[in-house]
Amino acid sequence: MVTVFFNPNGGTLFANAVFLGDMVANYEVLLREKNSNSETSLLSGDNLNPEDDVTSLPMPPVINDGRRVILETGFVGNKPDDNPNYEIRLEIFQDNQKLGFDVDRGTLNGKGQFSLLFIKLVAQ
Repeated sequence: MVTVFFNPNGGTLFANAVFLGDMVANYEVLLREKNSNSETSLLSGDNLNPEDDVTSLPMPPVINDGRRVILETGFVGNKPDDNPNYEIRLEIFQDNQKLGFDVDRGTLNGKGQFSLLFIKLVAQ
């Protein structure tokens, strides 16, 4: 799990999912409460449309202190023999600045694969 520090008095926090590689990906961005298993789905979708894979977190930003942003992704490579590499990133932004990210890099195998990325948010 990656820790990302943010300004509790700054602007809205955003979570952005990035999918690089020749693959079809289906995903969900979740927000888990501090010290809890309770979670909220913020965004679900796939990488096959022109819509941005970005969502805002609840306001004011300070309420996100200690929460975890999770990106769950199921994916399969289209042509793993020709284009074997992939990268999946979960990025956190505030005030038009990337504060940090978690990343999963690997090799497509032609079968269904799964990626799980966690970011813990800490007010600073």
